[in-house]
Amino acid sequence: METRKYLKDIAEVIAGYSFRTALRGKENASLFVLQAKNILENSIVDEENLDGIDFENYRSKAVVKKNDVVVSSRGSFRAGFVSSASKNTITASSVYILRLKDKDVQPEYLAIYLNSIEGQKQLIESSTGAAIKAIRKNDLENIFIVVPNTEKQEKIIGIYHTNKKLQRALSEKINLINNVSEVAINKLLKN
Repeated sequence: METRKYLKDIAEVIAGYSFRTALRGKENASLFVLQAKNILENSIVDEENLDGIDFENYRSKAVVKKNDVVVSSRGSFRAGFVSSASKNTITASSVYILRLKDKDVQPEYLAIYLNSIEGQKQLIESSTGAAIKAIRKNDLENIFIVVPNTEKQEKIIGIYHTNKKLQRALSEKINLINNVSEVAINKLLKN
């Protein structure tokens, strides 16, 4: 049986940190910044390409932990699942952290749901702005999340991963076919 719950009943919504100055990258940094650009289309957070910064003294709850879900707050509302959080990472103001309180909701399911047609519809309906859409923390907290039982969540996650695997395989085949075509055309042009 599926229930509908407010997001605020499932997770604590944590606003990202507002930096006072432009972020300047730093090599060998001890702190990294997760920005909206690091939330990829496939519900994954690109933890390998985070910008390192020279910023040691900060006071914020916006520090990313393993199993957090992050959502971009402006533009396209992509959600991603933080699978490792191996680096000391803080989110920028363009990203909300959803830290699960409800043990019946799997974080990866929540990210998949928020990226689904139904989840995106709710995020867009709750957003404001004419040219660039943005969602306020309070509005995000008050969207409904469909919460199926754990078994169904596992099935949804499995279907999602199978779909992504098939898409990658199809993309590789298309690239192979394009390469074969290019080689054939080049050989014919040289004869």
